[in-house]
Amino acid sequence: MKMIRAVLAALLLPLAANPAAAQSLSFTSKNSSSPIDVTADSGIEWQQTEKLFIARGNAKAVQDDLSVTADQLIAHYRDTDGGDTQVFRVDAIGSVTIASSEETATGKAAVYDFDKAVLVIEGDPVTLTTKNGTVTANDTIQYWIDESVAVADGDATARDEDRRIRADKLVAYFASAEKNQDGGALKRGEFKLVKGEGRVVLTTAKEVVSGDRGEYNLETGIAKLEGSVKMTKDKNQLSGGFATVDTKAGTSRLFGSAREAGVGSPAVEARVKALIAPKPETRASREPGATGG
Repeated sequence: MKMIRAVLAALLLPLAANPAAAQSLSFTSKNSSSPIDVTADSGIEWQQTEKLFIARGNAKAVQDDLSVTADQLIAHYRDTDGGDTQVFRVDAIGSVTIASSEETATGKAAVYDFDKAVLVIEGDPVTLTTKNGTVTANDTIQYWIDESVAVADGDATARDEDRRIRADKLVAYFASAEKNQDGGALKRGEFKLVKGEGRVVLTTAKEVVSGDRGEYNLETGIAKLEGSVKMTKDKNQLSGGFATVDTKAGTSRLFGSAREAGVGSPAVEARVKALIAPKPETRASREPGATGG
């Protein structure tokens, strides 16, 4: 994602504020050559003994279309074998917002680990928004740079237009190409697939489907849920072991198991059950002598 990769440079704002120090530093990221505009109400501090650079008080870093704001921004560095210093971790603490022209992430704290190439944002809630969807979670959102995968923990929700998938944990995969194989609109950095684990609930304009686990493909618009599946449409309720929902076509199918659907075998199978609610009586059906058709 453009935002996540660019944030590595912007989070190193204390180094840019001290040109003498910056000359001897080497980074594990591919930083932009664009200048970084840094502001902090309470100043910027270099703690040489603790090997820290700290920007305090409404700290903000802006580079091109990327901005990072927080109450504090802290860069941790270490000595290298060559005698230079190297930043290996950056913390953003308090009212964190990371924003670009394409994505925005918010939370109460964030940590970027250069060695693992992972960004972890904490919040209550924490939110990650792209052009084609939004992911929120009560606990954390982790973004793994090399894998282009985000993991949302704690009553996580992913929204796409009028569709929503909710679970204890969501794993979102991002598109890596400018266009998909069918020439679709998904671009690099947009959600392409979301998988849920634990109390998964898919909500569309027409129905609500729940299960133990599931996934939603944003390219095809098809969702799959398995486990103890329950489907509610209007006032009709159905249950089974596996369900597919085509959100674009507005159709859904329910099976006793994933094996029955031809996509594998779950640990537990369930018989398909249906509870069909009666339709409200029409005036004609209530009149004396009326018969059902």
